[in-house]
Amino acid sequence: MNKIMQDKQARKERLFQMLRIRRIEEEIALRYAEQEMRCPTHLCIGEEAIAVGVSSHLQLEDKVFSNHRAHGHYLAKGGNLNKLIAELYGKETGCCGGRGGSMHLTDLDAGFIASTPIVGGTVPVAAGMAWTMQLQNKSQVTVIYFGDGCFEEGVVHETLNFSALKNLPIVFICENNQYAVMTALKERQPEREIYQVAKAHGLTAAQGDGNDVEVVSELASQAIHAARQGKGAQFLEFATHRWPEHCGPNEDEGLGYRVEGELDLWKAKCPIKKQRQACLLNKDTNEQELQQMEQDIKREIEAAFSYSFESAKPDSRQLGQYIYA
Repeated sequence: MNKIMQDKQARKERLFQMLRIRRIEEEIALRYAEQEMRCPTHLCIGEEAIAVGVSSHLQLEDKVFSNHRAHGHYLAKGGNLNKLIAELYGKETGCCGGRGGSMHLTDLDAGFIASTPIVGGTVPVAAGMAWTMQLQNKSQVTVIYFGDGCFEEGVVHETLNFSALKNLPIVFICENNQYAVMTALKERQPEREIYQVAKAHGLTAAQGDGNDVEVVSELASQAIHAARQGKGAQFLEFATHRWPEHCGPNEDEGLGYRVEGELDLWKAKCPIKKQRQACLLNKDTNEQELQQMEQDIKREIEAAFSYSFESAKPDSRQLGQYIYA
């Protein structure tokens, strides 16, 4: 396959992966009202381009850590959909045995190590993993996702300092969605660019449009390659926006914490719409193939929910099985 065909296939694959994540999240939101998923759920609708663009350059052996809004990161890295849905329903076939729910996801087979709800909690752990890989002379790269609110945690800056000092093979991905729950960025941080602060810590840092998967892909390719080649810790800041409420399946436009018209502006910048138009313009795909994508994704999602419904709940006698003193 020549370079042109490879590029066309890659663009189409990124579109598919974003669309798959979007449809999965939409189905979770639709079914959440049934009150069978009894865990807090943070959806990434509107932010799909970042996880897909980054993961398109990761190898299976590379390690990924995430935060409370982890579904897209998990799926883009190759996490098992059946196990994800089963985990949301608290089933023993879930990726954490039904014990963790939406905010505790792990799939070691895919190199997705952990997501946790504690803001900043996985950041130093990711650096520890990267240091381990370095000490073992492995070529693996570690990626850690976090938000603009997390950037205000002291442990993040301690970890950035340590990663720069040790020249770690790690890529920090800051998903700047402009809000920490319902508090705008300008109300929490002074007027300066987040990635510039990372650069001051000694990291190679860049900023890009998090709603353009091709921009994300290009910057991620450079950063991951540099980290893999021993050129030190990398930091990427991507501007994006979540469409639903901070926690839960609903819209929250009526709460008034967003500037009037802000959500509509970001919806107009939909990363999937943008990539779809680009793929059609470049003749990477056509309407018939796009319809087939939708059908394939729908079947996969239906099968995953069926798998979950048919799975057993954990045995109550084994609830303490994975608890350690």
